[in-house]
Amino acid sequence: MLKAKRFYSFDFVFFIAIVSLIVSTFFLMVDDGNQQQQRNLSERTAYRSFVSTLAQVKSNATLLFELQYTYGPILSLLDDANKAINSPENLQLIQQQLQEKLQSQFRVSSKIFSSQKVYLNNGDLLLNIGKYFYDGKEVAEKKGTELNGGLEKVLKRLKPSFGLSLENGRYLYRYFFPVFNASNEFIAIIEIAIPLANLQYISSNASNMKSQYLLAKRPLLASAQKNRFYQETEFSGSFFVNKHINLIEANLSETDLDELKNSLSPIEESKLMQLKQFSISAQVAGQDGVAVFMPINDVYGYNVGGLLSFIPTTKWYVSSTEFNTISVMLMLMLVLVLLYAMRKSAAIYKMKLSYQQCLDVLPFPIFLKDNNDQYFGANKAFYDFLNISKKQLLEGDQNSEYEPDALKVSLAEINKAGGCIEIESNNLKKDDDSIYKVSYYEVAQQGALKHGVVGYIEDVSNYKLLNDSLKSSLFDQTEFMDILPLGVRIFNLEGRTTYINKMYKSLNGFNVNDLLSADCEAIFNCLECHNNVCSLHKNRILKLNQRIETIKYNVSGEALTYEVTYQPYYSIDKKVQGIIELICDITVNKSLLDKNHTLMLTDELTGVSNYRGLVSAGDNYFRLAQRAKKAYFALYVNVVGMEKINETQGKKEGEQLLILFANILKNTFRETDIIARTGDDEFIVLMNDSEYEIVDNTKFVRLDANVKKFNSTMNKAYRLVIDTGIVEYNAGSHSNLSSLIKNAEQLVYEHRLKRSLN
Repeated sequence: MLKAKRFYSFDFVFFIAIVSLIVSTFFLMVDDGNQQQQRNLSERTAYRSFVSTLAQVKSNATLLFELQYTYGPILSLLDDANKAINSPENLQLIQQQLQEKLQSQFRVSSKIFSSQKVYLNNGDLLLNIGKYFYDGKEVAEKKGTELNGGLEKVLKRLKPSFGLSLENGRYLYRYFFPVFNASNEFIAIIEIAIPLANLQYISSNASNMKSQYLLAKRPLLASAQKNRFYQETEFSGSFFVNKHINLIEANLSETDLDELKNSLSPIEESKLMQLKQFSISAQVAGQDGVAVFMPINDVYGYNVGGLLSFIPTTKWYVSSTEFNTISVMLMLMLVLVLLYAMRKSAAIYKMKLSYQQCLDVLPFPIFLKDNNDQYFGANKAFYDFLNISKKQLLEGDQNSEYEPDALKVSLAEINKAGGCIEIESNNLKKDDDSIYKVSYYEVAQQGALKHGVVGYIEDVSNYKLLNDSLKSSLFDQTEFMDILPLGVRIFNLEGRTTYINKMYKSLNGFNVNDLLSADCEAIFNCLECHNNVCSLHKNRILKLNQRIETIKYNVSGEALTYEVTYQPYYSIDKKVQGIIELICDITVNKSLLDKNHTLMLTDELTGVSNYRGLVSAGDNYFRLAQRAKKAYFALYVNVVGMEKINETQGKKEGEQLLILFANILKNTFRETDIIARTGDDEFIVLMNDSEYEIVDNTKFVRLDANVKKFNSTMNKAYRLVIDTGIVEYNAGSHSNLSSLIKNAEQLVYEHRLKRSLN
């Protein structure tokens, strides 16, 4: 209802504004002040025309350079041209190729830029695509350029240069661009030039003005020179602007120039001689307008002349007939506005009726109050809810009789609460324990100080029950998770943590808030935190259960071993919603298993490997020797006389000797070699990838030396004596590690037998 009123007011103001605008325009057409404003605008247009034209042409020149001269084939030819400077024949061929590639584009671009040249990186002219013409005759090319400071600047600075320059007796605006090859090497300069006449034509089209250039070759200082410049330079044959047929309309005729001359005051004539900017109101050929003189500079920054322009101004006159016609049109418009207003009033009434009907079809009660807290509207559901009629509700003095306390909220209270209040009540209706929520919203009519209230009532009993049930369910779920002996963490599909239980927190020790909403392993990270091996990442992709053992660091920095299980969980429609992680600390069990495994493979007395450990580690190296054909040796060692030592010195002394001999073996061989005690007095050493060469298969020189050193330092009644046998792996003789060890053992027995016989 409020929106309909605002729309009507807006339409009324809109049509009043239209009528006011038309009347104002009518009076402005015959107002002298408007003419003065138009003259000021013409002056600003003339001053800005030349600058904006230069900016437009500069932009076009830059675009032409980028489109025409910076693509691959052209850059390649320019690069070749620099390399062929000392080869006239090759240079001429390159010129022809450039001419062929650029000629078709030049037919289009020459309409604005009639001169386009290509220079080598030393400044020599390579190619002149266009020719200048004057009075139908081709102007001969001159070697070098006149006042060509732009080319010099580019050669020195390797940056673009722009400015006015004189060439072959003609003033041009010239744009020089350095060219670089793919290796960023300077290879050429491109010149794109536009005659002043073309600039004059563009400026004339933009501002509907006529102009003439007054030019000189250098700044004029002496008074006599200034007068001569003023009288003669615009007609001099040495310094002229091309005049094509399509440019005649943009030029001031000699008669127009003379008329402008005669209208100059001494002060304005002095400004012209000094090449200073000025403007005056003038009349040419009986037409009022504005004459503007705009100085122009050459590429060196010197004033070399200026552009004298004339912009005509217009003035509207309205005859009595036209005045009467406009008056009749205004009357007709007024009638149309009145008809529209009447039709709009009827439409607004229909809109109000439709609005009320829309409210009535809504199933929940809606009511409206004004700024005096009085009802001025409601829907049918609201009347039925309170069981009253529309007349009873809208009788202001009797509202309180039917209105429940929950609906007695004032506009001031709503305004104080920020424009919105929501109230829940279970005694809104008699004999009804349902819970209702009443929402109040403050509204204001656009463009007025009147305020009101819009409210609605909804039954939230079911929502309340559902919410309480959901809270209870979540509480039960949390309690169940917290009593589990496993750590539980839940991720969403983005890898963010959404839930952890108490056991998980106790396992890692981190703050719950640090873990929630954090990335997968942002804090409690493991040693598999990489997409290629991460089970969590694989689980998101493969949607399969994963169980791994990994190491994680807790809050104290301890590295503990955990058994972790990942499994996806699904929604009702069987879509993956996230991943559940179950974690169990197995550090103690893992340590015991590792210790048992070590004991199984280690000799308890000496600390070196036992036969099981020897075979377990040695098989891998043996297979590597088979595949890679690398050297592999088996050294069999027997400690001689252990039975006698045990009988005479005691078993403990024998065991101590074996321990000392094991240390000798550790100091003799590399860490990569495998040392094992395989019997009471028998040891085996496996050497992989060794450069050892067998000279005597019953001696290992380095070991014998260490044994002699040991005997020399030992103050005992006995000496350490060993028998050794060393065999190198041979593919034809040794099919497995056992056969290699057996051959080494055989050498020891043979050596022992020979010593017994001797």
